[in-house]
Order: sequence, then C-alpha cells, then structure tokens
Amino acid sequence: MQPVAPRAGNASPSATSRQSQGPGAKSGLGFPRERRIRKRADFRAVYDGGSRTGTRLFSVFILATGSPEPGRVGFTVTKRLGNAVTRNRCKRLLREAVRRNWSLVPDGVDMVLHARPGMVGARAGEVEYAIAQALPKAIRRLA
Repeated sequence: MQPVAPRAGNASPSATSRQSQGPGAKSGLGFPRERRIRKRADFRAVYDGGSRTGTRLFSVFILATGSPEPGRVGFTVTKRLGNAVTRNRCKRLLREAVRRNWSLVPDGVDMVLHARPGMVGARAGEVEYAIAQALPKAIRRLA
C-alpha cells in the first residue's frame, strides 16, 4: 500500500492523517466510563432499591450508594420504542443532556434514566430542559 501524498494547504485532511481522533483520544467532553452504570446487577439494584420519578420523556430511578465516589448514570431504552436506530438516538439524547448537566448529579448516587414513548420524537433542547427539571426533583425525593 502506497503512503498517502500530502494535500494542498486548503484541502481537508484525510481520515488517515488525523492523529488526535480515534477510540483512544480524550477530548474531555465525553461520558467517562467511571460515571456509567454498565452491569446488569447495578441496574437491578437501582430499580429494586431506589426511588422513581418521571417526566413525559423518561423515568428517573435513583439510589443513594453512600460512597464518596462520583455519581453514576445508566440508560435503558426498550424495543417497544422502536428499531435500533430509534433506541440509539434516544440514548444519545439522554447521554448528551446528562453530560451538559453533570453538576446536577451528586456524588454517592446511582441513577438510571429509562426512556418513555415521548422520547422518540423529542428534540435535544427539550430533553435537556427535562433533565434539568427532573434530576433535582429526583434527588429531593431521595432525601
């Protein structure tokens, strides 16, 4: 395979020449792994032992863990809401809304956001507004 020739200064770079992007690159804007709930047992613990509140777009399940570690968040979307494209869009919208509102997620809690049918047609701003309203309400209920 021949090496790629450099492009002119005004041309866009090729995908192979981007050194700062890729799976190992850290941009600082992602959703850190230590802030995610990923194990089924952890999801079950939040569902079974936590309190629940909800909006038209999603339900919030929250559980106090009592640890000084940063709060963790998990996302669930059932097949009832649509195909894989629709479900992944719902998760992306929820993830981005939580990422923009990290200050609302206190330390020592596990939280699961479960998408509801209203989430399918929702816009990003609408989801972010609902997150900003629902998370403080869920945390007050926890106390």
